[in-house]
Amino acid sequence: MGITAAADPSCYPFILLACGSTFFCLPGKNTNYLALNTMVMRMKTGLIFIFFLLLSGQVASASEKKYEVKKLAEGVYGFIWTDALQDPIEGNALFIINADDVVVVDAGLFPSSTRMMIRELKKLTANPVRYVINTHFHDDHNNGNFVYRENWPAVAFIAHENTRRDIIDKVINSRDKDIQGFRDAITMYERWLKNGKDDSGKTIDEARKKRIQDAIALYETCITEYKSVKNAPPDITFSDSLVLYSGNRKIVVSWLGLGNTRGDAVIFLPQEKIAATGDLFVYPVPFAFGSYYNEWRTTLTRLDSLPATVLFPGHGPPQYNRDYIRQVKALLDALVTEVNNAVAAGKTLEETLELVKLQEWKTKFAQNDPKKERAFDQFFLAPAVERAWHQAKGDPDTE
Repeated sequence: MGITAAADPSCYPFILLACGSTFFCLPGKNTNYLALNTMVMRMKTGLIFIFFLLLSGQVASASEKKYEVKKLAEGVYGFIWTDALQDPIEGNALFIINADDVVVVDAGLFPSSTRMMIRELKKLTANPVRYVINTHFHDDHNNGNFVYRENWPAVAFIAHENTRRDIIDKVINSRDKDIQGFRDAITMYERWLKNGKDDSGKTIDEARKKRIQDAIALYETCITEYKSVKNAPPDITFSDSLVLYSGNRKIVVSWLGLGNTRGDAVIFLPQEKIAATGDLFVYPVPFAFGSYYNEWRTTLTRLDSLPATVLFPGHGPPQYNRDYIRQVKALLDALVTEVNNAVAAGKTLEETLELVKLQEWKTKFAQNDPKKERAFDQFFLAPAVERAWHQAKGDPDTE
């Protein structure tokens, strides 16, 4: 699809969201939310969020990003990115070290990030990785599959059957378009720098110039990283659940229902009482691109019913109580109720977008943190309201 025009060309500072080959100027104070929602709903490929880099300059290469490797139980470690909203946004990983092998949950976005994960894993054990489980299709959770195969040729990749289809259709088959989208973005920004103004005629000051230069550097990194990715879709799929045994370790891999995607896998360790959730459950705000909001509520209730004492999210730190998961479910309840009421009252899409703002929930999630406020608007509100409206109308699913 190439470059999509800004929702409001006068919005400043720019925030960019890159998803597949479409790039968005996300809102400043004068954003046209209808235009933004229309663009966000076009996103169909793996999610790489180029988030606040033009706003705050908070962008780092994988080697510069901070992370921790946290012990969750004996033989179970989480690889956790310290700032879940730092560009480029990447998923956590879980290492399950068994007596003779290792099971890994999720494989990273950039190959360089995956190699970093593997270096940390090798500090913990010499055991080979037997399985990598991909929780869902977003590319920040599976681009690094091939790096595991380079290190352990016998490794097998596991995912829900829908996730395998979506990795092939929405990630592997779109990668060339993604790379071209990065090139197009670089061309646009270089033109802006050369002309000293953007396409709307707004002058580029020194602070903005620096942010644009950072954006170009990140997109160049994206091109290099994406070009190095080798296809390694899941080898083993399941529809409802499967159970892995390794020594005394039992690992239950389940599909609890539609949620963030149509193939979210939950990995539950019954002895350790740990559940890895992928993007079905993330912190500090839920990601809601192409999701199934009505069903997601039920799926979260099923997740909540697991006898887990640790919820390990796809992004953000481990959660040791149920307060946040119940807050996410309550947010989804509010979204579905408000959108359904608007549809029942005959509201158009434009009217519904103006009506459903979920401001109280934005305050609860963001706690007056501007970065989290923007994350709520862009990662939840913008994609969710329009798609929920179409779902309430019974429109065909185009995801």
